[in-house]
Amino acid sequence: MELKEFSHKGEAIEKEIKKEFQFMGRTIKKRRVGLIIAAAGVIAVIAVALFIHSQQFDVWDYITISYEGANGYAKPVFTLNKDKLYKELMGKSTDSDKSYNVKMLIASIETSTDEEDIANGDTYKVRLEVDKKYEDAAGVSMGGGNKKIKASGISKGTSVELFDKVDVTFTGVSPQAGIVITNNWEDEYLSGLTFTPDKKDNISLGDSVKITCNTSYEDIARHGFLVHNIETSYNADKLPEYVDDVSLIDKKVVEQVSKEVLETINKETADNTFHMLYKATKDTAYLYHINEETCSDAKITGIYYLQKKGNAGETNNYIYITASATISDSEDSKTVYFAFSYSNAYINADGTFDMNHDNEEKRYVCSTDYDSLYSECIGSKSDNYTIKEVK
Repeated sequence: MELKEFSHKGEAIEKEIKKEFQFMGRTIKKRRVGLIIAAAGVIAVIAVALFIHSQQFDVWDYITISYEGANGYAKPVFTLNKDKLYKELMGKSTDSDKSYNVKMLIASIETSTDEEDIANGDTYKVRLEVDKKYEDAAGVSMGGGNKKIKASGISKGTSVELFDKVDVTFTGVSPQAGIVITNNWEDEYLSGLTFTPDKKDNISLGDSVKITCNTSYEDIARHGFLVHNIETSYNADKLPEYVDDVSLIDKKVVEQVSKEVLETINKETADNTFHMLYKATKDTAYLYHINEETCSDAKITGIYYLQKKGNAGETNNYIYITASATISDSEDSKTVYFAFSYSNAYINADGTFDMNHDNEEKRYVCSTDYDSLYSECIGSKSDNYTIKEVK
């Protein structure tokens, strides 16, 4: 090969090499540009994410803490200002999706503590829980987790004498009296308290009955009230007592009741919707007589005191007043015998004798056979009661 020809070939190869290097340079430059663009995109995404999550909201800035209960027995109450927090989270945005996520986020916020019986100066831990799903969707961080709170501003509590507005009344007659407890507090919480006596019935004159509130001192204090006592005793010192001897019967009272007995016999006989002869005989024929009955010669025939023997029977004592009267209608006339029953005569706390003597028309039975009537009302009780005639 001639030197000239070789020289031309060398120049051609050099041009090709330069051309290849030029092409590779452009390729490298393009690749660099692409990488730069891609990197810029990643940085932009990270920057946006950081911008979004840089919107830190300390939810405790929107929570107020108050306390229920007296100092030393208080519990915290956490109140979230939802409206204010919503406005802050939304800013100027009107996006409906964001609005939904923000509302759901706020609804998910929960605060709780295991501490109780807190006093001023105590430090306690509070849990703050937020639904991260809505936190991410709303593009914010609420700063959840635990927080230590130092208690302050707890009221010392309201001091009350609990039994000042609790009425205790003894009912009935010794030794079988009962007790009624009435809560007269107007405060919603205090009015709901209940009380239990250590003895509900069979209370005797002079007994001491202890009344205890069914709610503990601590539980009452947790509602803001400091009570001085949750129990107290009452003496049954004004109870009437059952008569236990015929000598205790006041004859004047019995005489007054006897007058009422005779008045009742006359009144019942004069009632033209009532047949006294039928009631005394159980003979239905009297129902067909003209109902114009009259009463004459009505009188008291006897007064009997029946005292219970031991524990026999529920009724402590009876007083029976017997009477007789002539009852006539347009066709017949008969002597009718009456037995009026009065149970549980008693002596009042002031020492006076008394007996229940209302509704006399419901207290008697009658018959034309005195012996049968006496046996039915009085004699039949001889096994359980001592029978004495009141002179």
